[in-house]
Amino acid sequence: MGTYPLNILILAGAEKAERIISSLAELNAIKTIQVASDKSSWLAAMQTTSWDFILSDLQLIDFDCLTLRDYLQKHDLDTPVMLMAQTGIEDELFTCLEVGFEYCILEQTLQYERLPALLRSVHARSQKFSQQRTIKDNFLNSYERYRDLFDNTNDLIQCLSAEGFFLYTNNAWRDAMGYTEEEVVSLTLLDVLHADSLSCCQERFDKLKKGECLSAIDFKFVSKSGESVYLQGDCGSIIRDGKAISTRGIFRNITEKVKTEEALKVSEARYQALYENAPDIYTTISPEGIVLSINNMGAQLLGYDSSELIGQPALNIVHPDDRRKVTAYLMKQFDNFTQNDDIEYRKIRKDGSVLWVHQRINQELNASESRLLVVCRDITDRRDLEEQLVYQATHDSLTNLINRREFEKRMHNVLSSPNKGEHVLCYLDLDQFKVINDTCGHIAGDELLRQVSGLLIQQVRSRDTLARLGGDEFAVLMEHCPLEQAEFCANRIRQAVEDFRFQWGERRFNIGVSIGVVPILENDININDLLSYADSACYTAKKQGRNQVHVRHKDESAATGQIAETGWISTITRALEDDHFHLYAQPIHSCCQSTCGERFEILLRMNDGDKLIRPGAFMPTAERYNLSTRIDRWVLENLLKWLELHPESVQRLDLCSINLSALSLCDKNFSQFAFDLLKSSSLPQEKICFEITETAAISNLSQAIEFIETLKSLGCHFALDDFGSGLSSFAYLKNLPVDMVKIDGTFIRNISHNNVERAMVKSICDIVSLMGKQTTAEYVENEASLKVLHSLGVDFVQGHYLGIPKPLDHFSGGQVIPFNEIKY
Repeated sequence: MGTYPLNILILAGAEKAERIISSLAELNAIKTIQVASDKSSWLAAMQTTSWDFILSDLQLIDFDCLTLRDYLQKHDLDTPVMLMAQTGIEDELFTCLEVGFEYCILEQTLQYERLPALLRSVHARSQKFSQQRTIKDNFLNSYERYRDLFDNTNDLIQCLSAEGFFLYTNNAWRDAMGYTEEEVVSLTLLDVLHADSLSCCQERFDKLKKGECLSAIDFKFVSKSGESVYLQGDCGSIIRDGKAISTRGIFRNITEKVKTEEALKVSEARYQALYENAPDIYTTISPEGIVLSINNMGAQLLGYDSSELIGQPALNIVHPDDRRKVTAYLMKQFDNFTQNDDIEYRKIRKDGSVLWVHQRINQELNASESRLLVVCRDITDRRDLEEQLVYQATHDSLTNLINRREFEKRMHNVLSSPNKGEHVLCYLDLDQFKVINDTCGHIAGDELLRQVSGLLIQQVRSRDTLARLGGDEFAVLMEHCPLEQAEFCANRIRQAVEDFRFQWGERRFNIGVSIGVVPILENDININDLLSYADSACYTAKKQGRNQVHVRHKDESAATGQIAETGWISTITRALEDDHFHLYAQPIHSCCQSTCGERFEILLRMNDGDKLIRPGAFMPTAERYNLSTRIDRWVLENLLKWLELHPESVQRLDLCSINLSALSLCDKNFSQFAFDLLKSSSLPQEKICFEITETAAISNLSQAIEFIETLKSLGCHFALDDFGSGLSSFAYLKNLPVDMVKIDGTFIRNISHNNVERAMVKSICDIVSLMGKQTTAEYVENEASLKVLHSLGVDFVQGHYLGIPKPLDHFSGGQVIPFNEIKY
């Protein structure tokens, strides 16, 4: 105490204060001693000096020890206070002792003499208490600091007893596991450990008991809600006297990471399965052209096991004719990758068959070396269909000879070629074909045309172009052939046909062929003129007795070459003037049993002496010499007259179709004539339908649309005939306001056994139906075709199987096959 000078404040009366000061005189450690006997002097002393010790009476003039207590507590002062009591039983004394005040009883001189020793003792206790409180405060501050870190860290912290009971856990651990602090103390490690971690847990716990530390270990726990919690971290032990009394662990919650990795594995497995089983061929190719990988399904499409292709040059399975193209394509992609640069080519399967593919390329950006992911889709069916479409667009479906369109294209190539040579055009028309066709039916006629086509192929040179122009008419283009040789070849053809016998059932028929031969001169550039000359030469051969060859020589006048057409002109003109035309009708049947009313297509026959001539024979000449419009006028006038005379037929009638020529379609005078005639008629105009050919409509599109709209304003209907014969049929159909589509007969004849034609008719039906229009199938010749057409959704059917063309009067009594007699 001698080394710590004290500031002592005495709160007492003057007499008692003097005795206290006297008794403390022996203390050398007093720095300042001051007396205050009332409240004002006491407060002044408290505000001016920091006191190390206060000696106070229990009661002074205007304040007491309780006021002193309150003041010290209010100002957070821990100054030691010794109260001087007389008996030690006052209430104020007990109250102050509760807050740590010391006290002594000062009644006798002996007690004052002990005051210095008492002060020393109290001061020593105060100093010790102060030190302990400082230590405690520091400990509490440190504890609170570390407790805050412990509870607010993101790591999961746990401490287990040697027996596996939880001693403590932090907030992060309890939040992850879903337990409260009170619940955790009753748990053991086994209560929260997942079954997947049981096998390794015992071994790890044994190591921890031996004092080993474990780093980066994984645990799988089960939360209170039953969900898996994945932890990863370090574990250690607390050792006392060589024994582990507890273990502690600090972990990171890696549940989301594990779940993400598991989901990624599932996703990778799913995409790997998709990759392996995708219907396309996925191949990874190195810059050297080596197959690095291929999916299982792709290998199977090629007939291989994937192991047979990996490590082999990719070109090994490319068609030899396409290898140069594919090599250039791959080199270009490796040098300068282009995303949308696709290619189509052929691959060779293991069995040697061809597989057409459409190939696109992707870059593998994450690969350590440059490589391409090649995706090939099997387009063999599409290419086959395209080839079929091209073939059908250029060939006659009945005979498989090239058709008129392709024949004219090849003629154009010959005429426009700079290498002029001797070329000859032959025009062939079968004799007696009509007899067989009318006697035995269209099926027999078709078979005759097929057999004759095979016969003609045998008679012409391989370099010659043989075509069927239509009906029973054929043509041969003989390139680089002198006229004499061509005439010899034509006579050889005539003789072969003359020797041919056509067998149909038990009947045998002789036929012949009339052939017109025209040399193609250097200045010949018009295809239509050449065909007209050849047609005229053929007609001359027929007029000379049939089964003849007539050569139109270069010095023969144009008038001579047009004898045949001049004859047709006279015949047509006479028929118009003398009413030698006759209206025929062929029934059109609905594929829907609920459809009411009859439908007919009006056909035309011309009487020439004792025989009836079909339009195919005279209409080409009529159109060439502007007579077709007069014929169309005759048909429309006479049909309306017949219908007005047969009101019972009109009542049963649903629709009556009339064919229009290309000339009438773009003739404004005819349009006005038809409009006036129909408007003045008492017949319901909605029962009249005009059929226009696709070729005529496309050739005169704007006039056709104007014509259609004019007559549709009266309520008339329109049908597009021979639909599908052009490659752009659907494109024009969108722009033509027609109500019906008549599918070209080339698609119908063989539909019962030709899948391609069946698919094309199905497509036509679907698209036409989508446009809100109806479909009619012509040339239905047998029951099998009828069933197929019904299944494909065709709306109406027409053909010899359902009814041959007959004079219109035949149908005045309702002589139509009832719907319930038609077998689907």
